[in-house]
Amino acid sequence: MQVVQSVVFRKITDADFFNINKPAGIEVGGGGQSYIDFPTSGVTLQNWNTFLRGITPIQFTQGSSWEVPILSLGADTGIQRVKIYQRRANSVSIASQKIRSSENNRVHAWRPDLTGFPQPADPSVRIHIENLHVYIAKLDNGEYWAGWFQAGTPEPDWAVNRKLNRMFTENAGYIEFNGEVLFDTSDPAWAFKVIPRAEAPPSLDNFIGDSDELETEPEEEISDKAQNSQKVFFDEDEEVANDAPAIVKELMRKVRIRNTKAVRKLKELYQNICQISGEQYAFKKRNGKYYSEGHHLILLGQNGSDSARNIVIINPLIHRKLHYANVEGLDLKKIKDNKLTFKINGEEYTITWHPEHAKIVTQFN
Repeated sequence: MQVVQSVVFRKITDADFFNINKPAGIEVGGGGQSYIDFPTSGVTLQNWNTFLRGITPIQFTQGSSWEVPILSLGADTGIQRVKIYQRRANSVSIASQKIRSSENNRVHAWRPDLTGFPQPADPSVRIHIENLHVYIAKLDNGEYWAGWFQAGTPEPDWAVNRKLNRMFTENAGYIEFNGEVLFDTSDPAWAFKVIPRAEAPPSLDNFIGDSDELETEPEEEISDKAQNSQKVFFDEDEEVANDAPAIVKELMRKVRIRNTKAVRKLKELYQNICQISGEQYAFKKRNGKYYSEGHHLILLGQNGSDSARNIVIINPLIHRKLHYANVEGLDLKKIKDNKLTFKINGEEYTITWHPEHAKIVTQFN
């Protein structure tokens, strides 16, 4: 994963959607627009100059024009050179986006035949299109990546901070980041991965400990006991972390502090009862409360996301089984009605998420 430097985004209008799809000749004036407009009220000329810094512009009557090398999420088609130009005083446009034109140079990420980008059933009929957004992200390594999503609010497993939330609430915009967002090119649905700013303990493992007990112990004792327990329980996680790239280690290190705060609230929500096995295998601590642990279902070091669905409250036996047994069918994309059935050593188990689960986790984003 690479660090995201900046992003430009645009919510597709009904006119955009209709005109760039319709065949020529069905309306007076020909086939309609062939571009996607970004109004300068959302993305200023200075924003574009900053975003495209390093690419030499060509100057013409209306303003600047750039030829941008773009890679596309969800389309293994390599670099595509796309023209971005100032079409008029109050807009900058991406050229040649009309699908049915012989001269089209449609951004590959926005092609229905390559990525499932929405298209009208009848391109001759104007319809209302909701919450369809396109974007181009610039990474620290100089690459430009195009993507899209159709959602009015973030999905439960999409990591979003305040800056990224603008992509859901504004019609067009430009966002600069300060190293807090990574870009996963293997996840076209939502490639942005947020690194919390808060500092975390040095452990890189996937375990989120029993914070209720730790809070009752002196600080110096916590450090010693935490180190010892990590050596006993988390060798597999530490191996994953040690093999991960430095930037992933940093993500894992910082993500844990935010998730730890969320786990405290989740334990209250579930009353420390395992989301997978309920009270089976449960035991109570000296204070009378059930003992439970927080866990990332997909390890952070194995491209697990920092999302609500990836954090669960479980008992220690189930925790160990998830690490060391044969686990099948643990696909978070198949969650339905807040439930997911999977297998451990051939035996079926079901994870159940409380309706308030996602709300609690997102409070700490």
